[in-house]
Amino acid sequence: MTHATLTPDLTATLDALHTSAFPAMLVRLIQRQVAFDCALLLGMGQRPVYLYDNLEHRRALLFDRYLTSHFGQDPFMQALAAGLPAGVWTLAQVSQGKLDPDYQQRFYQATGWQEEVGLILPIHAGLTLVLFLGRLGKRHPLSQGERVKLEELFPLVHALCRQHWPQAMPLMATSTTSADGATVKAAVELAMDTVGGDQLTPRERQVARLLLQGLDTEAIATALGIGSGTVKNHRKHLYGKLRLGSRAELFSFFLNHLITAPGDGEPTA
Repeated sequence: MTHATLTPDLTATLDALHTSAFPAMLVRLIQRQVAFDCALLLGMGQRPVYLYDNLEHRRALLFDRYLTSHFGQDPFMQALAAGLPAGVWTLAQVSQGKLDPDYQQRFYQATGWQEEVGLILPIHAGLTLVLFLGRLGKRHPLSQGERVKLEELFPLVHALCRQHWPQAMPLMATSTTSADGATVKAAVELAMDTVGGDQLTPRERQVARLLLQGLDTEAIATALGIGSGTVKNHRKHLYGKLRLGSRAELFSFFLNHLITAPGDGEPTA
């Protein structure tokens, strides 16, 4: 890695600090040094918070399933929960050759990722970022030289992230595009119809939608023509499936789903 090849991309990334363009510029800075096909950036608090991606293949499947429940099977997430320190880590390192067969089928075979590297980026006590870099089958495996480049680049990436996210946990990604009222309304309606993906039953999704609209238990029972006890059971089940503990967490979950929900014409499976 030379200063001549790094400087233009570093300048663009510095210019993007504290703007919605920063994650994309940061990923481009890395990809210009070591080639990857895919990138996904998450903030880690009680559950993953979506911040950025440049995915093109099976994107809806990844978000509908991964952020809803499958992140718990991710070897990077498991290693992070067990105390994985800052640095550049490969899938082989964190899985130690014991990748969950179900997760391998649902994630790696479904998305086509053949190799994965994770950058663990602690920002402060309440926030650790995880930047996943993936390669599809058409690329060669990560070489030792490429691994060294990533390790050399890591301190710079870490410092840039600490500058961009100095204090609070980011609640959601920031859209870089504007939309008119009709487009926003359509996006919200689509997100409400699909929140929870295939993890929820149709009735649980109805209850989730009404909770998001601010209705209490009795109002939901009246709207659906069921008992309040049944509403409470549906709420308990949907919270359990989505790993949520409160209505506030449901709102946070929905906001992130709103950003990652597929647009018109994008397949959901």
